[in-house]
Amino acid sequence: MERFAQRAKNRIKLLENPFNLASGHIFVLMYLHRTEICRVNDVVKLLGITSGAATGLTDKLVSLSLIERTRPEDDRRVVQLSLTEQGKETVELIRKQRMEWFTGLIGQMEEDQVDLITDAFKLLLQALEEK
Repeated sequence: MERFAQRAKNRIKLLENPFNLASGHIFVLMYLHRTEICRVNDVVKLLGITSGAATGLTDKLVSLSLIERTRPEDDRRVVQLSLTEQGKETVELIRKQRMEWFTGLIGQMEEDQVDLITDAFKLLLQALEEK
């Protein structure tokens, strides 16, 4: 499993990356796609990095106009992060590329092998939902 994960990660890195984003940047974009809004502290916890590293990571995403920082009116000390329209488009591009890659990988297999993998994913999903 670890070998598959490493090889998949290496292949995914070869996909088009319009902004030359590191995996941490992509992870934050995907997280924001799911949550819509988060704080820098959420990025710290999510990636297990220092607040300085999280600020640097988000600074790059802001400079590329992929995310924006806002401060809620009720607490100006809090900095919230959210995707810009360009950030949303970038996430969709990345997701589409990854899906095409995975579909191509599955497309090389026999039908009974695809059924086996589908069953395995169903079991993994069930295990995740039970926790």
